[in-house]
Amino acid sequence: MKLLIADLVTEYEPVSDVFRSFLTPFAYEGDRSTDIRLWYTRESVEALLAKLVKGTTFAQAESLGVSSLFNRAVIPYAAMLIHSSALVYKGKAYLFSADSGVGKSTHTRLWLQAFGDCAHIMNDDAPVVRLFDNEILACGTPFDGGSGIALNETYPLGAIVFLERGEENNVRVPDTKEVIRRLYFQTAHFVGAKDAEAMLHNFDVLLGRAEFYVLSCNTDVSAAHTAYRAIVC
Repeated sequence: MKLLIADLVTEYEPVSDVFRSFLTPFAYEGDRSTDIRLWYTRESVEALLAKLVKGTTFAQAESLGVSSLFNRAVIPYAAMLIHSSALVYKGKAYLFSADSGVGKSTHTRLWLQAFGDCAHIMNDDAPVVRLFDNEILACGTPFDGGSGIALNETYPLGAIVFLERGEENNVRVPDTKEVIRRLYFQTAHFVGAKDAEAMLHNFDVLLGRAEFYVLSCNTDVSAAHTAYRAIVC
């Protein structure tokens, strides 16, 4: 099955029909040559499923395994996964990144409550950022982390926002050292030497051209307004 994900022609033959349906919005029928070939067997999915929490479906396990392969494969193409909820507001993508359970999805839904049709969520777990000479794009992927939100869309990157829980809402600009530390834990890592070199180059480009913030917030809709005033205005 040919797919176009983050403008990279990707070949993968799904093991399960359910996961095939996840991939269908990204199906590609053009004549471009393949950039990435992925291979994941039924046995691999079953082995991964045995390690995951009870209640995880076979299709979710396949999605997780394939996304891990894809997110490493894109590194040489000046691209990187950023584990985040990708919110689109008036034509730009804002990536709200945090460890699982911190509340990134909760926060982006506050934007939907606050700003209505001006905002939507493009991907709720695993968007990819691609670095081009004249722009940085945030790209949707079929990997949704079980949320069901995985649109085939691409937008200019507005900012990357690291979330942390707080009783009050405030936004600050992190220094370079903090950005690198936070980014490392929210992207594909444990890679080989060659990919590690490319990943460090991607970090360097992103650090020089993107805007980064740290948002400490509660779960009140006022958190979205605080973030908006600091990040968008």
